[in-house]
Amino acid sequence: MTAFPGCAILPPMKPQQAQAHPRRWSILAAIITVLVMTPLDASALNVALPVLQHEFHVNLGQVAWAVLAYLVVIGSMIIAAGRLGDLFGFRRVYLTGVIVFVASSIACGLAPGFGWLIAARVAQGVGACMIMALGPAIVTALFPATERGRALGMVGMGVACGLIAGPSIGGLLTNLIGWRAIFFINVPIGLAGGLWCWRTLPELAARESRLLDLQGALFAMIMLGSLMLALTQAESWGWDAPLTLGLFALSILAAIIFIMVERRHPEPLLTLSLFHNRVFTGANIASMMNYLGQYCVIFLTPFALENGLRLSPARAGLSMACLPVAVLVLAPLSGALSDRLGTRLLAVAGELVVVLGLIALAIVTPTLKLTLIIPSLILVGVGTGLFQSPNNSAVMGSVPRNHLGVGSSVLATMRNLGMAFGIAASSAVVALGRHFYTVIHRLPADAALLHGVRVGFLVGAAFALLGAITSAVREDRQPASADPVA
Repeated sequence: MTAFPGCAILPPMKPQQAQAHPRRWSILAAIITVLVMTPLDASALNVALPVLQHEFHVNLGQVAWAVLAYLVVIGSMIIAAGRLGDLFGFRRVYLTGVIVFVASSIACGLAPGFGWLIAARVAQGVGACMIMALGPAIVTALFPATERGRALGMVGMGVACGLIAGPSIGGLLTNLIGWRAIFFINVPIGLAGGLWCWRTLPELAARESRLLDLQGALFAMIMLGSLMLALTQAESWGWDAPLTLGLFALSILAAIIFIMVERRHPEPLLTLSLFHNRVFTGANIASMMNYLGQYCVIFLTPFALENGLRLSPARAGLSMACLPVAVLVLAPLSGALSDRLGTRLLAVAGELVVVLGLIALAIVTPTLKLTLIIPSLILVGVGTGLFQSPNNSAVMGSVPRNHLGVGSSVLATMRNLGMAFGIAASSAVVALGRHFYTVIHRLPADAALLHGVRVGFLVGAAFALLGAITSAVREDRQPASADPVA
């Protein structure tokens, strides 16, 4: 394989042969520069949805697809993107993702109509898949086990920065220039980060065999896409609506066929034997539980702040920024600690702190005291920061080198499913709780809503507790001498 200018070719290596790349920290900075675009773009657009609705003359359900199209594509295609990296090389696929993301961002900013915008958002999701699936895989391939947790913690810090800055930048750009600037801001970031990656990222060797599992990719997209769509739309359509139930049934059927296809294919999209590893399986399940609990907080807290305390959306968003700020501070520290102490203890401790934070939110929400809600949010952020870097390091440390792309994409899939499940579960619980307290206890609508939010926080605490239990019963980080999966 011909190398690109300025890059070294690394031969195929088993995990025990991997050595630290001399430019690994510069490459990490380049990866983070690119990776920060995906959470920045996703969180920044939310604040502009009312403006989009007005400009394109669409209803609330329609304008939501400006966000849903992006999320559903990522959720359904990210495993396929990770597999492409394993087959054709991380550098090639990652840089392709950057090009697609930047080009589709320009298309979004130039959209003359709403249909054009949705199509461009779909293309943006394809580029984001490649970036999100392969970023952690590249970091794992270049860093030794003694530095992996610290490096992945810095990746988490970059994602947290994007989440923190997104709403503020999105609101500022929309007010000063217009909503189109939210997409154009990706152009200088993407060009700078993409050029940096092009100059520094080594040509991590691709596999000689490039047999594509097209059937597996198709059924994986049907399985995950229908599941994501059902979860994100169930509250609007109704959980017992024929379309919702049909999508859940289609997801289950596609999952069964997907497993059958993967067992027979000589080069499967997803090597199912990866799940025989207790570290890989346990840490992925724990990751999904963590995001389930975290997104109960992210989805429900605005209701408490805006409906209960009557805060403006801007002040509510500013108050909630303490959660990702805590993640930003703790993620690199916990990652560095996990390199010395192992991953399991910190993962369990982090999830237990998240449980405490969610219980605290459930207790203090009815008091409507911001001085109590903010420390509870910080507690959730501290726990999340403690958990995520060691847990991600455990997942990536348990994956053989020739499956790093797939391992990273499975972890990203668990994250996306956790987000979707968290929002779906919390919205359903709040709706049921509000109905119960309004009809049975005859409380005013706002009071009933706050009681429903309180129940939702407790449900989130239960999910986080399951994550702590899953982390506790798995083994600690697998040694780096694991043999590749055949």
